Amino acid sequence: MATRRRTTSPRTLKSFNPRTGEVREKIQAVAPAEVRDYVEQARKVAPEWAAISPQGRARHMREVRYRIYDMLDEIVEVVSEETGKPRAEALAHEVVPAMFTSAYIESLAPKALRTQRVGRFIGGLLGSKSWIEYRPFGVVGCITPWNFPIQNSFLAFVCPLLAGNVVVIKPSEVTPACGELIRKILDPLPSGVATVIQGGGDVGAALVDAPVDKISFIGSPKTGRLICTAAAKHLTPVVMELGGKDAAVVCDDADIDLTTSGVLWGAFANAGQICASIERAYVVESVADEFEQGLLRKLETIEQGEVMGPLTFKPQLEIVSKQIEDAVESGARVLAGGSGAGRQNADGSLWFAPTVITDVNTEMSVLRDESFGPILSIVRVRDEEEAVRRANEDGTNLAASVWTTSAERRDRVTSQLIAGNISTNMHVEGAAAPWGTWGGVGESGFGRVNGEPGLREFTTPVHVSHPVLPMKRNYWYPYDDASTSLMSETARFLGSRDIPTKVRAARSVLGAFLRAAKTRL
Repeated sequence: MATRRRTTSPRTLKSFNPRTGEVREKIQAVAPAEVRDYVEQARKVAPEWAAISPQGRARHMREVRYRIYDMLDEIVEVVSEETGKPRAEALAHEVVPAMFTSAYIESLAPKALRTQRVGRFIGGLLGSKSWIEYRPFGVVGCITPWNFPIQNSFLAFVCPLLAGNVVVIKPSEVTPACGELIRKILDPLPSGVATVIQGGGDVGAALVDAPVDKISFIGSPKTGRLICTAAAKHLTPVVMELGGKDAAVVCDDADIDLTTSGVLWGAFANAGQICASIERAYVVESVADEFEQGLLRKLETIEQGEVMGPLTFKPQLEIVSKQIEDAVESGARVLAGGSGAGRQNADGSLWFAPTVITDVNTEMSVLRDESFGPILSIVRVRDEEEAVRRANEDGTNLAASVWTTSAERRDRVTSQLIAGNISTNMHVEGAAAPWGTWGGVGESGFGRVNGEPGLREFTTPVHVSHPVLPMKRNYWYPYDDASTSLMSETARFLGSRDIPTKVRAARSVLGAFLRAAKTRL
């Protein structure tokens, strides 16, 4: 059960409907001073949860998955209203991926977290037996964003929970009603295993400073830097998924019909508010005209409202508007959309038309900094080599994609791209593939969620060993000629460049080992 206490100093968060600008409801938040108490309560429960087998924890998480299905209509309704995304996207991009992520990690955890026997041969020769145990950290603080308030929360906490940690979750204050959904969804878990605390940045800061034992953060690089700085005070390890300025490389042999459809969706799904949205398309000159024409023709079918919703967060509207304004002043051409196009805002609504621009350069913020909105920049390049170079240099990729019909070209280009996730003839789908792993490089973050690496990310690998032969008290001291000879011959064996010398050294090692064993074992 997700726990909650009455706050000593009441605070409220407002849930807005970005389609209308109306306040949906007000939701109580905790005070920063209370956060440490929540963490300590969770810490008391942590040993009990860790003691449950991975199979047992998976059974508990299965009940959470069933709970999502029971609440399906409510989740879709609240998510759609509070984020502005169409109901179809709330279902397809929030509900189903959250269930799919949990289901897959449930099945993976028992195998991925199994104790691993290591050094069977060499350890046996040296008279020891050892293995690696994957032990949970304890309390993981999960700080999650507003763009996918359900699915991204599951990305942040499913692996920690199934790895045996308890979690304290701080959802985004931008979507507090969705935070309450998370609380209800996690209700089937034992009390204290998953605690939801609502609040703003001060509550998130208090969670980091409580301290917790590890942090799972999905959000902006700016906030990520603040968290890393604060976490360093306690040497708290962190996982950071920080988004990017993602690039698509369109080769001269691309299937243009497929590519324009895929890039269109990759750029404008969720109104471009995806950490891995395509924001830069590097298109080889020979196919650029055909690409632009096909993309713009298909863009006409995107209807604001049922197909693409508004922005969710008012500051994002200001960012994308300013990027377009500055780019146009510096010579960029708007091919579609832009400020003033599409649905007009009134009473605080946050509409912005899907926008395609070209003639951009690296002096412009729109090509350099993450937009996190419905803007696609098309950059014409001479060839794929220039496309790859600019994809790597102009901005940071959380994900990157290659659009080609050639397997050889696919392999060549993907091997040169710098990104945490790389795909061919699709783009952001990797985030919903729990059998893989998800995370960034450089400015787009570090650490991983999903898959076996994501599970083990939230454990400490502990090497456990013990002798299998009887030992004497003089095993350690004093040093003697036999033990010194053994080390010397071992070094000669390991450092020999030629086979004959290595063979002679191996014989000497065996002899020295037998002499040392007489006095040591």
